Amino acid sequence: MELLLLYVISGIALLIGTAAIYMTLIEGVSIRWIYYHYFIRKPINWLFMISILGWTTYTYIQTGIFPISYTIPTLISVLALVLSYKMHQEHAFPAVFFPDITNNIDRLPLKDDMEMAVIEYNGITKSYPLDYVIHHHIINDHFHSKTVALTYCAMCRSIIPFDVTEIGPLFVGSFKNANMIVADKRTKTFFQQATFQSVIGPLHPYELTMIPFQILSWKEVKQTISAPTVVSITEKDCKSFELPVPGLWKKISNSETTPGLSGKNRDKTFPSRTRVIGIIDATPPYSIVYLKKEILAAKVVVNKEHGIILIGTGKTVTAFRNTIGTTPITLEFSMDTLYDSKNNTRWDRRGKYLSGEIIRDLEIIAISDEYWFSWIKFHKQSSLIRL
Repeated sequence: MELLLLYVISGIALLIGTAAIYMTLIEGVSIRWIYYHYFIRKPINWLFMISILGWTTYTYIQTGIFPISYTIPTLISVLALVLSYKMHQEHAFPAVFFPDITNNIDRLPLKDDMEMAVIEYNGITKSYPLDYVIHHHIINDHFHSKTVALTYCAMCRSIIPFDVTEIGPLFVGSFKNANMIVADKRTKTFFQQATFQSVIGPLHPYELTMIPFQILSWKEVKQTISAPTVVSITEKDCKSFELPVPGLWKKISNSETTPGLSGKNRDKTFPSRTRVIGIIDATPPYSIVYLKKEILAAKVVVNKEHGIILIGTGKTVTAFRNTIGTTPITLEFSMDTLYDSKNNTRWDRRGKYLSGEIIRDLEIIAISDEYWFSWIKFHKQSSLIRL
């Protein structure tokens, strides 16, 4: 009877130790359960392991014979405790807190076609290779007096930087509906990355503040920034992304599978991983979204209704307001620059003034370059615009 009880306890411990994975993959599991599991998994499994070790020791003292039959449940409880730490998204995708930054770009293992998240904020411009960010999912960094958390959900490819000066750095809290849950280190409040909204925790209700940014190729970064400031990385930092189970990520990314979001609850208008460009600027009265391949084919897309111009070159898309102050502009793209023939003005790929009559930079519009299944899941009222 005692042995059976030890097996039951160790079995429960193992379920708790691995729950961070299977609970997030079961769509019906409440975010509340996932949230409380984050806090209880370690102390409960410590209690279970100590209890089993204590009972084993007590039995040995009472009988003078070591209970060998207790070895397996003891080992299971130890394994469960280890998994409580290791099998959690916080450990699998360790957030970076204030990385080293360098201007010595010659020693960085960057290729011209690598995509970079470029954040210009509070008087500072920094660039982060997405091949590096994906391994950590969150990079927290200083921009003078401001703190910014660059978040990247690998499953849905949503890349969003937040100003977290007020609440402090973020880390990967969990995963829900095939999208990352981020949490702040200070209060452990959980936020759905795709919606910016808190879901549970001391700060709830609270909305994260997104800051505009751009995704450019490394070649474009070098062309538009004279001395780019880049997070300091090595070849190892940019290795191919993998989940803890080798080969699993490749299978998932090459299929229609969206772990954590069932097929019946997934919009099937397009294949799951169709790349889209969603406008998340606050100006439009509702969300609008484009197919990325159509923007890249058109190169310049003008949306007069919402005052937006989208520019697609190579593998990247950027967006700008179609006015500067009260002056309307019409952009063309040629020779790696943006040109308004009416006002005889040129800007670089980032929208920085080069020459001409309008001596001002273009205003960046916040966009999201992500997968269709994720965008439409969290922006159900989106208007799809076909070109």
